[in-house]
Amino acid sequence: MFLHFSRCMAVLFVLCSANPAWAESDMLVPERQPISVRDALLDHFYVWEGTRYKLGGTDTRGIDCSSFIQTLFQEKFRTELPRTSREQMILGERVDSTELSAGDLLFFRTGPTRRHVGVYMGDGQFMHVSAGSGVEIAQLHLPYWQKHFITARRLAHSFFGTAN
Repeated sequence: MFLHFSRCMAVLFVLCSANPAWAESDMLVPERQPISVRDALLDHFYVWEGTRYKLGGTDTRGIDCSSFIQTLFQEKFRTELPRTSREQMILGERVDSTELSAGDLLFFRTGPTRRHVGVYMGDGQFMHVSAGSGVEIAQLHLPYWQKHFITARRLAHSFFGTAN
């Protein structure tokens, strides 16, 4: 790794020496773009993809839905959420299912007393922890999810930035 870094630095030194204007330009320093909510969600997904469901789990050996959402918001949006889906379900403001945007929390009733939470990704997709497949991206329009849907909640989007 250090050898690769050293070679890159040597190439940059040679390029800047050959053209002093480059050394003072922004060409060598990429502009930092704000990350979109969807990109942040996808980053989180790629780290956790396939991690199995485990009731009460909180790490990559097994995680439940509410811990997955709690971890997502801590790591990507620096926002502390409660541990359980019941507690998460009262946060923010209610959003109509026709007005969803990336980052909205989706809640489902999967049993008489069980609640399930996922996060909307846009384009009719949401990320969650499936009991059968682990962390996955699912289609919200599927009959199972439509039948069990309870509510969507939008947290303050000020921590999301402007890109969506």
